[in-house]
Amino acid sequence: MNAPTSPISPYTGARHVTQKLLVTVVVGGAVYLLTNVVGADEEGPWQLVLSVLCGGIVLIVQFLVSFVNQMHAVKDSVDKRFADIGKATKLFNEVEKLRDDGVPRLAENATKVVSGGPEILHEFAHEEINRLAGVMEDLTSLSAESSGENHDWLMTLTKCTRHSIDAISTTVVDDGFWSTEPAGRYLTAQREAILDPARRIRVRRLFIVKRPEEFAALVPICTEQRDMGIDVRVVALEELPPYFRRGKMIDFIVFDGALSYEIHADQLSVNSSTTINARANEVDPLIRRFNLLWEAADPAHSPNGVPGQVRARTNGTTPDPD
Repeated sequence: MNAPTSPISPYTGARHVTQKLLVTVVVGGAVYLLTNVVGADEEGPWQLVLSVLCGGIVLIVQFLVSFVNQMHAVKDSVDKRFADIGKATKLFNEVEKLRDDGVPRLAENATKVVSGGPEILHEFAHEEINRLAGVMEDLTSLSAESSGENHDWLMTLTKCTRHSIDAISTTVVDDGFWSTEPAGRYLTAQREAILDPARRIRVRRLFIVKRPEEFAALVPICTEQRDMGIDVRVVALEELPPYFRRGKMIDFIVFDGALSYEIHADQLSVNSSTTINARANEVDPLIRRFNLLWEAADPAHSPNGVPGQVRARTNGTTPDPD
């Protein structure tokens, strides 16, 4: 925020007037001495009159220059104020479009926070506003990224979903996640979305493991989620043909077939970043990949929906693994 401009103090104004008077006296005295030297043989008060006239002219010129400078300063200030008013009017018009959202409430409460309380609270409020502004700015390009795994985004997207949630979960990223508190809130939010009469969304989750021996560890997780109304399948990479395994195996969720939530792990299998993306040319390949692997893990080939042997199918036929 720009600091307000300090008004000119009475002391400063008096000092400027004194300087102008001193300049006037010096100029008048110099003119008087010069006229005495040039016209030493002439008598009359013209030397004094000329020196006073010149001093008066200098004084008037100084005041005119000061007045012009002040007028320029006033003009700049008025132009700045009008520019600020124009920006405020434009911002108000934009906020009016979002009056049913939380933007007016955010602005109102932000001004209350920064007007009271300790300095650390003010700094925290400013940082949160800047963070939110950064996310909104990123979303203008239909994508945003966050460090680590952003559970807040996950909960908000689940709340906003109106049709479907399709998720791929790998053991690399989800190892230990389903026993945590954020996972409990996430599953509860999904169950509420499934049971909500106004939404009735469809949730499909595909677990990907490396080997069939890992199926047993997923049985309790799959059972719990199926009891919540989530359609769950499991597939082992070792049992898939090579062309099914090509490409990156990353954790992602597609909401309403339009926006993806992607979790990226580093070399140490630590969730390093989260990206949300609404670019159709990048979301559509994820949808196709999910559908391909989902069909490959058809529960018809597995007792109780947990595959004992997974077969990849194409158009109702079973392709040769080789």
